[in-house]
Amino acid sequence: MPSISAEDIRYFENKIYLPLLITLFERDRESIVKLPFKLSRPYLAKVEGALQRVRADLKVTEIYLTRHNMQLIIEKSTKESSEYAFIHAGYEERKRYTSAELRKRSEELMLEYLSK
Repeated sequence: MPSISAEDIRYFENKIYLPLLITLFERDRESIVKLPFKLSRPYLAKVEGALQRVRADLKVTEIYLTRHNMQLIIEKSTKESSEYAFIHAGYEERKRYTSAELRKRSEELMLEYLSK
């Protein structure tokens, strides 16, 4: 039986993925500005809207983690994988995510935020 609830795991994972999405969207925004699009404003508006939603969700996540005395610690990070420690209510759970998993989930979340 897991010591940390599925809902809490979701918030921990948001704390991992949302900063990645912010970085990706900011880089995309810079690329759109630099590339010679004939009509770049619609693309910029889409990316900016997604970026605002991600930042708002990250703020909610950080408030939730703070109020529930939860901590996310990056243990090890290599090119192949990253290991995190989820700490909550005296329990510590370690999870390892491969780079492929992080990339795939980030891509899914980007599509989700861009479609809103």
